[in-house]
Amino acid sequence: MLRKKLHLETSTKIMFSIWIILILINIAARFCTVAVDFYIAHIFPTISDFWCSVSGMADFSVGESMIIAGIILILLGFVSFVLFMVFAKRRRGKIARFYGHFYGWILTWIFFVVTFHFLLLYQGTKLSMELEDNTFTNQQVLKAYALMVEEVNALSDQVERDETGHFVLSEKTDLMTEAKACMRRLSQEFPQYKGTYPDAKPIRNSYFFTQQGLLGIYYPFSMEANYNPVVYEINLPSTICHEYTHLKGNIFEDEAGYYAFRACLTSENPDFRYSGYINMLNWLELDFSDDQAAWEEYYQIRETLQSDVLKDMYSFVPEDYYQLHRHEEVIPTAIVSEVADTVMDTSLKVNGVPEGAESYHGLTALVLNYYIHG
Repeated sequence: MLRKKLHLETSTKIMFSIWIILILINIAARFCTVAVDFYIAHIFPTISDFWCSVSGMADFSVGESMIIAGIILILLGFVSFVLFMVFAKRRRGKIARFYGHFYGWILTWIFFVVTFHFLLLYQGTKLSMELEDNTFTNQQVLKAYALMVEEVNALSDQVERDETGHFVLSEKTDLMTEAKACMRRLSQEFPQYKGTYPDAKPIRNSYFFTQQGLLGIYYPFSMEANYNPVVYEINLPSTICHEYTHLKGNIFEDEAGYYAFRACLTSENPDFRYSGYINMLNWLELDFSDDQAAWEEYYQIRETLQSDVLKDMYSFVPEDYYQLHRHEEVIPTAIVSEVADTVMDTSLKVNGVPEGAESYHGLTALVLNYYIHG
């Protein structure tokens, strides 16, 4: 009995020591960007390659399964703990210590993984913060925008469409093979993106996913790229490349969107190039301040977008999707969406991104810098 008690005390001390170390690492990371950048560039990709290879052996989303298993574990743990407290009164202390120790180690593991696979990544150098829209003249911006419009219009004539006029992937397009090829080509210019890329996996519980307005998600616990399979297909090439960038340590959404765009542009497949341009145009936010002439020229250029392009822009899911899947709704979509937005905004601000959800819009500066300065 004494030996078990000493073992439990030693284990508890180790647990608390790990928590202290992890807290100190997270604090230090906020003041040592150089070390974090080294971790992201040289250490994290190796960790990612290993776990991607492991989780990639499953043909389903391991991350999604872990979330479901976690919910079940919490519910079973709560119910069984209450029952033990009621019917095993003489052993309450021992049972409470066991449950506390068991779930304490689970939380320690979660904190460990979240620290090295998620939190630290937010403390690296943020490229988009070094660029400001006002570093470009209005004429430079308009010229870049006109080039994008010209390119997307040309690509629109090269892709296939369904009976409603929406983009669909060509039968010749192997989505996963080409997405991985795009990342390999991107890595020739940006070495951080070298390494293993497992197939991105569709989420099975897609309705709840869709309620949050999500196209894809990166699971830090399983190191997987997951995508929403019910969205319009125009989103898939750029979304999968976007999630792939997260696997190599690029945690900022605007930068992930930018590098996904660059990855799609490496492809000779019009489906990928078109998806990249559509996604980029969806997020592009131009500001000409009080320059009325610039605004007028912008609207003139925008009016040249083909009707098929406009149909594909901002396309998420078919209009009747929510009505057809209403039976899957547990929590109203408006509430789920609002909570998801609040959680995302708060998470970004806590992790040192003061703009919160607005940080997604740094994509504009990155793309314009690419077009204007090369």
